[in-house]
Amino acid sequence: MNFFDFHRAGGPFMGVITVMGLLMLVVAGIKIYKMAVLKHYDLKLMGLIRMAGLFAAALGVLSQIIGIVQALEAIRAAADISPEIVMGGAIVSFYSTIWGLTVLLVSLLIYFVLKEVIKQKMHGNN
Repeated sequence: MNFFDFHRAGGPFMGVITVMGLLMLVVAGIKIYKMAVLKHYDLKLMGLIRMAGLFAAALGVLSQIIGIVQALEAIRAAADISPEIVMGGAIVSFYSTIWGLTVLLVSLLIYFVLKEVIKQKMHGNN
């Protein structure tokens, strides 16, 4: 399964999770540019990096819960359903959670690295 199949199978929330990841990367890019080129160090917008990751993770979990509830409703409506279909649906429900948590991990890594670099530069200039 390639990335696009994974993304498509994960459901409608995958796009929003991806947008949160892209937002986080854009803000991180702006911060890195300001630090590397402009030599400007501040903590503005740093919370946005962390919040984008947290929002992506929360949305991934919410998407999984919605998917499982929909699957359980379908199972209840169809009295006889094979275990393979149930397990296939359960596996797909984890895609959005995996993607949301991946965005969260990347955002936290970037957040903490940038924060430490900024703090060292700010304290070093005093």
